[in-house]
Amino acid sequence: MTGHDDNAGWADRPAFRKWFFRGLIAVGVIAALAGFVPAFQKDHPHFAAEGLPAFFALWGFAAFMFIVLAGQHLRKLVGRAPDYYEERE
Repeated sequence: MTGHDDNAGWADRPAFRKWFFRGLIAVGVIAALAGFVPAFQKDHPHFAAEGLPAFFALWGFAAFMFIVLAGQHLRKLVGRAPDYYEERE
C-alpha cells in the first residue's frame, strides 16, 4: 500500500487536534454547567433523577461510553482478520 502521510490534511496537524480537543472539553463543561442553571432544569421531571443538576450531561456521557465499550467487544465478534484480504500483485 502507498503511504498517505506525504500530504497530511488540516485535521492531521497537532495544533488542530489540540484546539479541537480543548473545544470539545469546553463545550462539555458548558453543557454540564448549564444543568445547574434553574432556567435549564425541568420544572416537573418525569423521573426523580431528571431533577438532579447536570443529569442529562452525565446520562449522555454514560450512554456514549456504553456505545464505545460495546463496539470494542462487538468488533471481536464481527470483525475480519487483518490478513483477510489478500495483497494484490
